[in-house]
Amino acid sequence: MAQRYDEHHVHVHESPWSMLGPLVILAVLSIIGGWLAAPSFWGGEDHFTAFLAPVFGASHAEGEAALSEAAAHSLELTLAVVAVVAALIGLLTAFWLYLKQPGKPAEIAKSLKPIYTTLYNKYYVDEAYGAAIVKPLLAISTNVLWKIIDVEAIDGTVNGIAHGATATGDVSRRTQSGNTRSYAVWVVVGALTILIIVFWPAIRALAGGAQ
Repeated sequence: MAQRYDEHHVHVHESPWSMLGPLVILAVLSIIGGWLAAPSFWGGEDHFTAFLAPVFGASHAEGEAALSEAAAHSLELTLAVVAVVAALIGLLTAFWLYLKQPGKPAEIAKSLKPIYTTLYNKYYVDEAYGAAIVKPLLAISTNVLWKIIDVEAIDGTVNGIAHGATATGDVSRRTQSGNTRSYAVWVVVGALTILIIVFWPAIRALAGGAQ
C-alpha cells in the first residue's frame, strides 16, 4: 500500500493528552455505557433509557406509539447482533490480512486496481468538489473580487482621492512663498479683479451710451 507521506520528512507522533484525554473518556463511556441497557435483553430494566428519559421523553413516547415495545426490543436486538457480527468480521479480516498474510493486501490491491484506486481516493469526492466549487470560487475571488473590486475600484478610489488631495495641496503650497512683495502683488491683483467685477455692469453701460 502506498504511503500518503514521506516518513523521512514527516515524523508521526501521538497527540497530546489535551486531545487524548476527552477521547479516552468517551471510549470508556462507550464501552461501559451500553451495558447499562443489557438487563433489558432478559426482561430487566433499561437503565440507559431510564437515565435519558428526561431528555428524550417526548421522542420516546412518540416511538412507543408508532412501534410496540416488543417490536422495538426485537429490532434493537437484531441491530445489536448485526453490529457485533460486522465488527467481528472486520476484526478477523484485518487479522488475516495484516498479521497472518502481510503481503495479501498488496496482492488484492493489485488485482482489483480500479476498485482499490477509487476507494483509496474516496470516490474522488475531494477532486470533484475542488473542481466544481473550490477552483471557481478561487478564480472569482482572485480575478474579480480582489483584482477588480478591491484593487481597481476600492483602492483606486481611495488612492485617487489621496493623489488628488496631494496634487491640490502641492499647487496651493506654491502660492505660499513667504515673499511679502509677492503677497502684495496678489492683494493688488485680487482687489483689481473685485473692482472690475463690481463695476463691470457700469462700465458696459457707459460704453454702450458712448456709442
